Amino acid sequence: MAHTSSSDLTAVLERKVQELNSLIAVSARITSQLGLDPVLQGVVDAARELVGADMGGLLVLDADRPGRYAFFKVSGWPGPAGFPEGRGLFALPYKTGQVVRVADIRRHPDAVGTPPGHPPVGAFLAVPLSMRERVLGSLFLAHRPGGPTFSAADEELLVAFSVPAAIAIENARLYAKAEQLAVLQERARISRRLHDTVSQIFFALGIAAERLGRTAAADHVWREGLGEIRRLVQQGLVEVRAALFALSDDRGPDDASEQSLEDLVRRFERTSGVKTILAIRGSFDLVPAAWRRGVRQVVAESLNNVFRHSRSPVAFVSVVYDGAQLAVSVQDAGVGIGEAEMARLGDSPTHFGVRSMKHLVEELGGTFAIFRNDEGGTTVRVQIPRPAAP
Repeated sequence: MAHTSSSDLTAVLERKVQELNSLIAVSARITSQLGLDPVLQGVVDAARELVGADMGGLLVLDADRPGRYAFFKVSGWPGPAGFPEGRGLFALPYKTGQVVRVADIRRHPDAVGTPPGHPPVGAFLAVPLSMRERVLGSLFLAHRPGGPTFSAADEELLVAFSVPAAIAIENARLYAKAEQLAVLQERARISRRLHDTVSQIFFALGIAAERLGRTAAADHVWREGLGEIRRLVQQGLVEVRAALFALSDDRGPDDASEQSLEDLVRRFERTSGVKTILAIRGSFDLVPAAWRRGVRQVVAESLNNVFRHSRSPVAFVSVVYDGAQLAVSVQDAGVGIGEAEMARLGDSPTHFGVRSMKHLVEELGGTFAIFRNDEGGTTVRVQIPRPAAP
């Protein structure tokens, strides 16, 4: 019978102490973060660092829509544009609650291959992330073909790390919700104040100007002055109602579902009085989350501009997703943009919203265009192609 020498025991204990110290260090690092996005990226980066893997990934399920993904983070490679389909080994931990550890992923019976552009994978290790018996998602690591395999010690270390990782993710989610609630409450307060005071003041000014105009109808100077007052009052009411539309969004910034887009359009229609038609082709909820959030911001800003500047009685919003490209357009039938105004759109400080939309779309790898329609009115057009495989 083989005996373990004291030197072997010492080496094992030293390794365990070193692993424990590393675990404590990376756990403290991720739990000190509050922002959800930094926490998620920190978890997958720390897991890869802790075990010494070539690459890693983290999938978090949508708490409000079972079976859908809310977040996907990778470490060690650029990552795809959208979510995985949920048919690979990475999905088994959150579906079964079991750890998956294989020497070569290509030989596992449940392996379905890798998507275009994904680096080749050899050894694979994945663990479930859970919090109070609720499954949050999967945390997984991989080596490239020909690299080392994952050991039982690696599995033990990753399982141990999954506990503080799940706590950090849940805490960041709760913090994000608390922040969103505070913002929404403040928006509601400002919106009520605008409605109850400023808009009523503008309305009263308009009534007074009309009454005074009838009294001084024969005086040319008075007529011109009152006409200017009425114009400013109308413009002020438009600006207030546009602000009310922007402030009355009762959904958080991460809620970019198809339903939230429909709610946005209907709320704009109610606030502005502009008849608005929304057409969606393809499943918007399958669009990558970052794209959906960007589209919702572009649509909201574009509709606000329609109300404030176009004097259009109608607006058309089109969203088309065919799996390879997302195309979005917001079109009105208003006065349109003059050539001189169009030339200043990129530089003028008064067109901050247009510059912000352009920058946002370009960050997503897409193109942004705004132009005057041949038949009148203005169109904002966004196209975001799925990145080509390298």
